[in-house]
Amino acid sequence: MIKKVKRETKMKNNLVRIGIFLVLFSLLIFTGIIPGRAFTGYYFNGGYKKVSNKGAAITCETQNPYVAPDSWISVWAMTCNLSLGSNENYAQVGWLKEDGWSNPRYFYEYSSKVTGARDQRLFATAQSGSHNDFMVGSDSTYMYFKLNGTELGRISLSTLNWTPDTVEFFGEPHDFDDQCPGSVSNPVTMGNAQYKTTSGSWVSAGVTEYHDLSTMANNIDTGDTTWEIWDTRY
Repeated sequence: MIKKVKRETKMKNNLVRIGIFLVLFSLLIFTGIIPGRAFTGYYFNGGYKKVSNKGAAITCETQNPYVAPDSWISVWAMTCNLSLGSNENYAQVGWLKEDGWSNPRYFYEYSSKVTGARDQRLFATAQSGSHNDFMVGSDSTYMYFKLNGTELGRISLSTLNWTPDTVEFFGEPHDFDDQCPGSVSNPVTMGNAQYKTTSGSWVSAGVTEYHDLSTMANNIDTGDTTWEIWDTRY
C-alpha cells in the first residue's frame, strides 16, 4: 500500500511537470521563440512538427541510460494540443526509466486539462538495443497506444476532449546529471517519424530540431524523419 501511494504521488507530480512544459512550449512555439524554452527539470532532445493530426508514430531504439537520484528519463512519440495555452493536453507512448530501475520499461501516458483525465501505464521491460515501433493514434472514437502493432490500451476521445495540433519525438531527461539517451559512440536512433492526417492516412513527419542543453546533441536537419540523439559527456 505504501509503495502504491508513493507511485501514484510520483506519477501525479510527473504529469503536473509535463503539463507545465506544455504550457511553456505552446507559448514559445506560437510566438516563434523556441530557443528560450528550457527550465529547471525538463529537457528535450529531438524534433517536433506543428500540424493538425490524429496521431504520432516512430521507430525508436531502447538504451539503458544513467538516471540521477529521484529523476527519470523517457523517449517517446507524442500527439498534443498546444494552442490552448495553459492546458496540459497530450498522449504519448515510448520507453521510460526511473531512478532505482535496473532497466527501462514501455509506457504510455495521457492527460486532459479539459476534463481532468490523466493516467500512466507501465508494461514489460524494454530490452536495451532493441528497436520498437511506438504509435499513438486516434480513430473516430478512441485514442489508442501501440507497441510493435499490438494495442497496449485506449481512451475515449470524449474523455480527453482536445484536438491535436502538434506531434513531438523527444528524448527527455529531468536532471542535469541524467544521461540524455545515447552516447557519442552509440547514439539512440529515432526513425520513420510519422503523423496521422486528419483524413486518416499515416505520412512522414519531417521535423524541426530542438534541444535544450549544451550536453545534448543530434544530427537532425529540418525535414528529417530519421535521426540520432546522444549525450556529449558519454
